[in-house]
Amino acid sequence: MTATSASTSASARRLSDDSFARVRWGRAGAVYDLIVTVGFATPFTAPLLLALTRSLHDALDLPGAQLPELDPTALMFTSMFGTAVTMWAIARILRPEARFIAIDTVGRAVFSLWMIWALLNGQSATVVVFLIGEVTWLILQLSGLLRLRRR
Repeated sequence: MTATSASTSASARRLSDDSFARVRWGRAGAVYDLIVTVGFATPFTAPLLLALTRSLHDALDLPGAQLPELDPTALMFTSMFGTAVTMWAIARILRPEARFIAIDTVGRAVFSLWMIWALLNGQSATVVVFLIGEVTWLILQLSGLLRLRRR
């Protein structure tokens, strides 16, 4: 085996091992997601959380549009989103591996962009609470991934 092929083999093995390595903050970010999204996972609980958000918007006299009441179709999509994120959170709690946390970190960046888009388009400032959570966990998970990569 040449020095080059040994080096390439060692790099490939390290990358492969990293994909299964546990990422610092990975499981904690998944627990956060589970807590925040499990209530949106059913068409029975999601309206309660949305009503709470509307009440918070009114009580704090926040800028932006009030969240609307959802019709059955919109509620179905909300619950499907809540179910998918809840299941994804459970998967990451059980297996907080680098590859899953990396995918989730990219997802957090995209979710953050959509939240910023909603705010720029006049939505309720209650979205900021979710945005802060997304950006915080994005940074923490990214730091864990970078730390793992430096090993």
